[in-house]
Amino acid sequence: MKHVTFLFSVIMSNGVLTHAGDIKVAVLPDWWQYIPRFVSRQKVSSLQFTNLTSESNETQYDKIIEVINYLNESHSDVVFGPCRRDISIAVEGLRMPYICTTFDPEVEVFKFQILPALSDFIEAMRKFVYCQYRQGGYGEYKTIIYEGNKGFHFDDNILNHRKTTRLYAVNEENMEAKKHTITHYLMLMRKELIRDIIVICDPKTVEMLLKTAWELAMLSLPFRWYFYDPAFHLRHILESLPRFANSFTVFTLIPSYEQATLYPSDLDLNAMLTMDTLSTISMICGVSSINNDRESLLSALQNKTFRGYTGNISFDASHQRVNYSINMFHFNGSQYFKLGSWWAGDSPGSRTIQLENTSEVQHWSDQNQTYTFPLKGRTIKVVTIIEEPFMMYKKGHGNLTGNDRFEGYCVDLIQELSTILDFKYELYLVHDNRFGARRPDGHWDGMVGEVLAGNATMVVASLSVNARREEAIDFTKPFMTRYVTVIMKIPETPRRIFEFISPLSHTIYLCTFSACIIVAFSLYFFEKNSAYEKQEKVTFKDCVWLTFGTLLEGGTEGVPTTTSGRILLYTWCFFVLILVASYTANWAAFLTVKKFKAPVKSIYDLTSQKEIQYGTVKSSAILSFFQTSNVETFRKIGSEMMNNQSNIVGSSTEGYRRVSEGGYGFFWDSTVNAFKTNRECLLTTIGPDFAPRGYGIGLPPGATYLDELSINILRLGDSGFLDQLQQKWWGERKCSRDKEEDENNASGLKLENASGLFFVLGAGIVLSVFVLLVQGFIRNIRPKIITGQSETVT
Repeated sequence: MKHVTFLFSVIMSNGVLTHAGDIKVAVLPDWWQYIPRFVSRQKVSSLQFTNLTSESNETQYDKIIEVINYLNESHSDVVFGPCRRDISIAVEGLRMPYICTTFDPEVEVFKFQILPALSDFIEAMRKFVYCQYRQGGYGEYKTIIYEGNKGFHFDDNILNHRKTTRLYAVNEENMEAKKHTITHYLMLMRKELIRDIIVICDPKTVEMLLKTAWELAMLSLPFRWYFYDPAFHLRHILESLPRFANSFTVFTLIPSYEQATLYPSDLDLNAMLTMDTLSTISMICGVSSINNDRESLLSALQNKTFRGYTGNISFDASHQRVNYSINMFHFNGSQYFKLGSWWAGDSPGSRTIQLENTSEVQHWSDQNQTYTFPLKGRTIKVVTIIEEPFMMYKKGHGNLTGNDRFEGYCVDLIQELSTILDFKYELYLVHDNRFGARRPDGHWDGMVGEVLAGNATMVVASLSVNARREEAIDFTKPFMTRYVTVIMKIPETPRRIFEFISPLSHTIYLCTFSACIIVAFSLYFFEKNSAYEKQEKVTFKDCVWLTFGTLLEGGTEGVPTTTSGRILLYTWCFFVLILVASYTANWAAFLTVKKFKAPVKSIYDLTSQKEIQYGTVKSSAILSFFQTSNVETFRKIGSEMMNNQSNIVGSSTEGYRRVSEGGYGFFWDSTVNAFKTNRECLLTTIGPDFAPRGYGIGLPPGATYLDELSINILRLGDSGFLDQLQQKWWGERKCSRDKEEDENNASGLKLENASGLFFVLGAGIVLSVFVLLVQGFIRNIRPKIITGQSETVT
């Protein structure tokens, strides 16, 4: 056994105390480091310190014997330090007081526990947090974050309370792992709308916890934090945090806030308990009626009350600390004030909470207390995705940085909200270029995954609200409503030489030709067989010529001489009038109106054809809609998509690229499709519109700034601001070819449309020349044929 003796009051250059004293205090090695600090601060006498070290590594019995021998040899009067089993047994045999600075649930005759039981602090927290001291706070759920083995001291009143939702243990040694665990816990609390949080952790863990809560916007109201902090060391941590409408309540042994501010920063709880213990022993020695021996010390500790740094120091019959106060200090972001105290008393019935009668406490208890927008004054991370016209790169964005790289509807929206609510933001693009869907392992990808991982404070993009996403994150009120439509490329109609034939069908042309022949025969018959009119010489050729000339408005010389023939001719003229007028009207419409000739005219035709392929974006809400829809047509479309994975694209940009190549229909939001068709005249949408959804700003589950954002979005809608944004990015924009098309339609008939007419005219000229040549040939050879016949007869 080795021991070092320090004689109190004068510190020599070699660090040894040389003044003799009357009471010998055996200090355990764990607490020896606090003795020089005590000596340097306190002006007390009659104390002598020895370092109770032990070299025995044998059995517990050997350790006990070694301690007994040492205490007898050093003539020690009291033992001071953390609870140890071998020390407790040794002092019991020596009938020596043992003042413990750590808590031990085992009650022993000569052991005095100066550290209040953690169960007392938990009881004080329970009676304060779970009772209706603050109006409107009783019915809210609570959670507890604890560290190490402190959770074993929770009583059944907390564990089984209907408002206790979860207990979270933070036991990781690695700081990164601890931060990850804390982030996960806080996000669960926010998702479950837990507002009251009890924290029983070391100061370093509390500091990490509060910094993480600040990043997740959980630091201010309506979140309320309650801390176990006997020495009030969290004061500096709480004051260093951003000061908004915070709600921090500290449960401490320090009697007053003014006293806490006077304590040196190096006085931790152990140092304070050391000073209280040794000051108490010194005060016992200062009483003249008390002999400086073990029995007198034991009797004084059992029967007297002392005043120390940690409040009243008094012990009951089982040597547990009683008649002390656990004080509650509240920090609202701007000032500290005392809420009240929990009085331990000397019996279970005397354990009560008494609130201070001050204006600060009255304001605190008011259920209508107001709080500042949690994002005010902060710079938050906003995740987004490129999607025209909601989020687009500016021209020359390669030379720009930060938010200046982007423009679009969502940029204007978040800028307006940040101005109204006084916060700043940093836009960044989601790394996997996805909106967000649940993976088979249960985790979320895309922008939803970024919010759930705590990387982003909100999502501002064309993110539609559906049931699955609503289960994972929170959404504000919609700032726009979208439908689903199919966009595809208009098939190009090939130009034909004989387009002038198109206004009438082939059947009409055939029937018209047949009618001409019939009318010609009828006219010839009437002219030959009229019984009353004077019959003139008429041939069938003349009738045919007259009929076709009338049809083509040629203006022939001959007219029927019979009444029946004239009636037939005038009826034929009326028929020709209507036919020519119809042809002219259809020809004009054919030249000016483009007809969309596609294999499908609605989405219901898609499944019954093979010419047009169709699909949507992977992991999108639209694909999820088709997979889960109860409508047979939609379910069949979704099944066809899944069976042909090549038609499911990775992004909307890829989808629009395939649309521009032709032969592909892309299911996407009507808002984006409308933007595309306004700028590319070769694209069109197929209806009907279906699956209406709202675009909302995505927030972490349980985000306290949800209501404020929603209210301001509604206000922007009421003021017309959202309509102005839609007009800016969609309205008053015509596709680039509209003007050119209008000019083309207004300029008249083009050669490419009427070239067939010139071919017909040329064919007529060629035919006329051919007939002329044939007639000339016949005229030349006919006399020779007649002459040859005459000579033969002769």
